[in-house]
Amino acid sequence: MKRSPDREDVQLAMSNSTTSGALVGTAIDAHGYGRAKFVFTFGVPGADASIKASSIGVWCAAGSNSSVVGATTYASVPGAFLGAKSSGLISHGAYVIDLAVPAGSRFLKISGIVDSSTVPMSATVNLYEKVNRPPTSTLTTVIVN
Repeated sequence: MKRSPDREDVQLAMSNSTTSGALVGTAIDAHGYGRAKFVFTFGVPGADASIKASSIGVWCAAGSNSSVVGATTYASVPGAFLGAKSSGLISHGAYVIDLAVPAGSRFLKISGIVDSSTVPMSATVNLYEKVNRPPTSTLTTVIVN
């Protein structure tokens, strides 16, 4: 039986932040995985706070940069968005977007707009369902126990 770490790779998609404005996501290299589960957290457990949010979702590297480290052009992944929040409480909740990794793109990134300078936010991504691909290098590595 495989252990969970053998099947998944968990990465930070956005560092903890309390800044209003555009979310600053980290480019995630999803090469070799079939699915990505983004987990967003807003607020502190047990504390309510109002927040406005829109266009929070997952974007993939597009065009000729889709497989290039440091890709600068990203396009939204259809249907991979959280619902807009125009008023009310959103804190101490976890929100999940689970999607198939787009076949033509290697890099994923989160983006969106948040209007709150008091609610901490962060996001992680679980990459899973490894895809069997041929090796990309002809180098041989010897592992000795």
